[in-house]
Amino acid sequence: MKLRGFGGRAPKRTAKRIAAGSFVSVWSGLEKKQLIHRLPPEFVRHVLSDFNSGSLDATTAATHLGVSRSRLYELRTDFLRDRNNYGPQASGGCHRTLWPTKAIAFLETFLPLQSPPNYQLVADELDRLCDFKRARSNVEAYVKEHLAHLVPARPRKTRPYRRFRRAHIGELWQHDSSIHQWWAAPTKQTLLLTVDDHSGLNLAGTFVSSDTTWNHFCHFRSLFETHGIPEIIYTDGLSLFGSSSSSDHSDPKSEFQRALRGLGVAHLVAPTPQAKGKIERRFGTFQRRMVTLLAYAKAATPEHADEILQMEIGRQNRTVNRSTSLVPLAAWDRDLLENTSHIRPTPVSSLLDLHFSLRGARRVNNDQTIDFEGQNYEIATTLRKSVSIIHHPNRKFWVVEHPPKAVWPPILGTFSL
Repeated sequence: MKLRGFGGRAPKRTAKRIAAGSFVSVWSGLEKKQLIHRLPPEFVRHVLSDFNSGSLDATTAATHLGVSRSRLYELRTDFLRDRNNYGPQASGGCHRTLWPTKAIAFLETFLPLQSPPNYQLVADELDRLCDFKRARSNVEAYVKEHLAHLVPARPRKTRPYRRFRRAHIGELWQHDSSIHQWWAAPTKQTLLLTVDDHSGLNLAGTFVSSDTTWNHFCHFRSLFETHGIPEIIYTDGLSLFGSSSSSDHSDPKSEFQRALRGLGVAHLVAPTPQAKGKIERRFGTFQRRMVTLLAYAKAATPEHADEILQMEIGRQNRTVNRSTSLVPLAAWDRDLLENTSHIRPTPVSSLLDLHFSLRGARRVNNDQTIDFEGQNYEIATTLRKSVSIIHHPNRKFWVVEHPPKAVWPPILGTFSL
C-alpha cells in the first residue's frame, strides 16, 4: 500500500513502526490529532479492554492509540466508568470562562473614549472598578476578538533614541507643562509635571488654569517642601510661561532662574524637544490615560480632576517602568536607604517666601506710602525714593528697602491681599 505524501515509500522510522504492527500510529501524524477524530470508538474500546485485561502491555496499547502512556491511563479510567458505551471525547475545547457582565459593560463605555486604545489602562481600571484582574495581553486579545468595532487600529511608531539616566535621585529633575483639553471645559487646562531622572518617579503633578510663572513657583514650593532640594532642574526654554499676574512684565525665564539660583539649584535648558524626551513621553502617557479617566469620571472641576490625577500618579509610581525595568518608587526608596541621594534638606519657610515670589519696584510717595495694584499702602519711614516689592499674587506682599539677594533686607511693611 502506498502512503500518501511519501511518494510510495515510507521513511525508515515509519517502516519500522509498520513492521512492528503499529500501522495505526503512522496515521496519527498525518491526520487530526484528537483521538475522537482519528479512531473509531469500537477500536478504542477494544484496545482499552485488552490493555485492562493484560492482553496488551502499556507501550503497545499507547502505540495503537497514538497517545502517551499517561494519557493511556487517563483513557482507561474513563473507559472503566462505562465499558459498553465508552467513546473518546474531544480533549480540547474552549476553557475560557465568560467575562462578567459588569466588565463587558465597562468596556463598552470606556473603550470608545480612547483613540488609540491603551490596554494597560483598561486592565488597570477593570481591576480597580470591576474587581476583575486580567493581564494587558489578555484584555487586548479579548477586545480584538469581541469588541474590535470599538477600537480602530493605528500603525505603531518607531521609538526615538534614549538619553542616559543620572546615577542617583536628586541629581536632575525634569520639569515641563502641557496645555491640553484634559477635561470638557470652555478653555484648555495646564498640567505641570516634575519627574526624577534616575528613578523615573513622578514627583509632583498639578492642574493649573494657566501657564504662569507664579503657578510654576507654587508647584515647586510644594515639591521642595515634600521631597527636598535637587541639584539641577531641567526644562525647555520656558517659552510656555505666560506673563506674571503683576504688571511688571518681567521676563519669566530670568524670574525662574533667579528663584532657583537663590535656593542653590542649577537650571539647565534643553536645546531641543528631543533632549527632554523622557518627560515628553511621560506627558504622552498621561494624555492617553488621564483624558479617558477624566471623561469616564465626568470630571468638571479642577478639584475632581486633581483627585484622579493623584490616583494615576500613585499607580504609575508603583508600576514597572519598561525603559528601566524598575518600579520608580522602589528605585527612589533604595537610593534613600543607601544614603546615595543628592537631595538637600528644604530651606526654612521664610526663604521659600523670599525666592518663590514675583519682584517689582515702587516709588515712595511724600506721605510715606506706595501704590500697588490700585491701592495705597502706608509703609515704615525710609529715606529711599523707591522700594522693592516681594509679591505673592492674591495672597500677600512685602515692601523692602532694596532688591533682595540671599537674605531678607529690612522690611518696611507686610500686607495681605
